[in-house]
Amino acid sequence: MKKVVVSGANGFVGSAVCKELTDHSVEVIAIIRNEEENIEAIRNYPGLRIVYSDLKDFRALAEMIPDRDIDAFYHFAWVGSAGPLRGNDEVQLNNVKYTCDAVKACAEMSCRRFVFASSIMEYEIAAVMTSEETPGMNTLYCSAKVAADYMARTIAGSCGLDYIRAVISNIYGPGEMSPRLVNTSLRKMLQGEHCAFSAGEQMYDFIYISDAAGAFRAIGEKGQKNKTYYIGSLNPEPLKNFLIKMKNCVDPKLQIGLGEISFNGISLTYKEFDIEAVKKDTGFVPAVSFEEGIQHTIAWLRGLE
Repeated sequence: MKKVVVSGANGFVGSAVCKELTDHSVEVIAIIRNEEENIEAIRNYPGLRIVYSDLKDFRALAEMIPDRDIDAFYHFAWVGSAGPLRGNDEVQLNNVKYTCDAVKACAEMSCRRFVFASSIMEYEIAAVMTSEETPGMNTLYCSAKVAADYMARTIAGSCGLDYIRAVISNIYGPGEMSPRLVNTSLRKMLQGEHCAFSAGEQMYDFIYISDAAGAFRAIGEKGQKNKTYYIGSLNPEPLKNFLIKMKNCVDPKLQIGLGEISFNGISLTYKEFDIEAVKKDTGFVPAVSFEEGIQHTIAWLRGLE
């Protein structure tokens, strides 16, 4: 690849992908919502230029971006991926529309492939829907991701684009500000707060941010049309194993509350994914172990104090 578009380029994952791409001499057109957004993480990357566009204006991206030699469009931009907006139906339906708009704009720019950042939570909502459980409102986010994937793939095919779906598992590392498990738990552990967890028997997986970015670059270059790629490690384990490794990296004497809260979620077996697809099709293999990644994250968090 020589040139790509990255939407949501100043987000946790988007900014890491921008770094990975520019480190490999790929020119990046970074789409940022507006001039009030924080762009410090990507401001000085060589070969990166910024285009300001709100998601609602994505249909006009081909007019804002005159380039017609773009190799790939990475779509990370999404409103309400965490927090209360996950359960806002209007916000999530708009995300579906904006994803479709991004695909159409991609085609109008003569870009050859579209990479959609999906979520492992799509598989969780699919499991809920086969049960007799009533879905919680927060699952509207998962449902919207499913709808966006199906519709974007269909539109991409009609436009002659190569469509690639990337299923994000649990990405962690320096720069994360979300309320996700690793970020929240490490902050509490470092501050001496008690952490309560489920028994942690459910299977889980994590991938360090730089490895995730490398996987995205690899599938943008070598991924196969209409294929789904799981972005994670090659070694899913029971969640409790990861939690114990985390607390040992902070302080081996630290006590954590395994089994203090009940687990009411959906347990994935990871047989749902071809976890080696990225390796088989592109040759990419994660390089950072969980413990090493946690140590890097702890050093970053301590630098914020």
